[in-house]
Amino acid sequence: MEEAPKPEGNVSTATVHVPESRIGIVIGPKGAKIKMIQEKTGVSRIDTSGDVFTITGPPNAVALAETAVKELVEKGYCTLQYEDFAENFVNVHPSCFPDLIGKQGAVVRKIKDELGVEINFPETQKNAAPGKKYKVTLAGSGQGVEKAKQVMTNIMMYSHDELTHPGQVHEELEIDNWAWRYIIGKAGSEMRHIQNNYKVKVIIPRENSLVDKVLVVGEPNDVERAKVYIEKLIWNAENQQKGRDKVDNGDVWGEEEEEEDWMKQYIYKR
Repeated sequence: MEEAPKPEGNVSTATVHVPESRIGIVIGPKGAKIKMIQEKTGVSRIDTSGDVFTITGPPNAVALAETAVKELVEKGYCTLQYEDFAENFVNVHPSCFPDLIGKQGAVVRKIKDELGVEINFPETQKNAAPGKKYKVTLAGSGQGVEKAKQVMTNIMMYSHDELTHPGQVHEELEIDNWAWRYIIGKAGSEMRHIQNNYKVKVIIPRENSLVDKVLVVGEPNDVERAKVYIEKLIWNAENQQKGRDKVDNGDVWGEEEEEEDWMKQYIYKR
């Protein structure tokens, strides 16, 4: 429980109880957050003893510092950190969380470090409707927040942005949905072959996708080579259908694996 600042002449004190799980966030790396609060508010000192933070200084400065500490506890950031503070959010379907976070947090960390913004992902609900989107909150300078929104939107649409995936490009392929199964292959084997052989990422549109075309993502030369291969694959499939009553599934690449649930509606069963 927080105590209001206590005047002592022209000096006040206030205490804030910080949950153990948030102490590191309030203090910051090597005490950086505490130092920042002291410098920007002008408080004399901020002492820590376990989960109790004691703020001492001029009354107005103490009030500002107390607010900053409480914001760090509740949100993980505080308005004092930024000259031109802004908050915003992006509506995100949970299927996009892995792309936005990246392996071991590499993508979201890159956005935060490069743009100086804070990004908070909410906890998802177990029984939520399949199409439910969640607010991912952004905080920082106005310019940084707007840039972060654009980067995140690009990643949700195309699985890359120049800031987080430098040098990558994408191609949108106009392929009828009846033919998607040929790109996937039996139990996903054809898709694995394309992705492993050409070092690209192939994205088939799904219910919550922001783009309704097949996407190929990677380095420019790799994307072009994969595109040629896929177009040939589809051309062969179209000509097989014209020439036969029964569709031949063609070559199967890679090891047999169980297909993912979303693939099942597109995969041809022998």
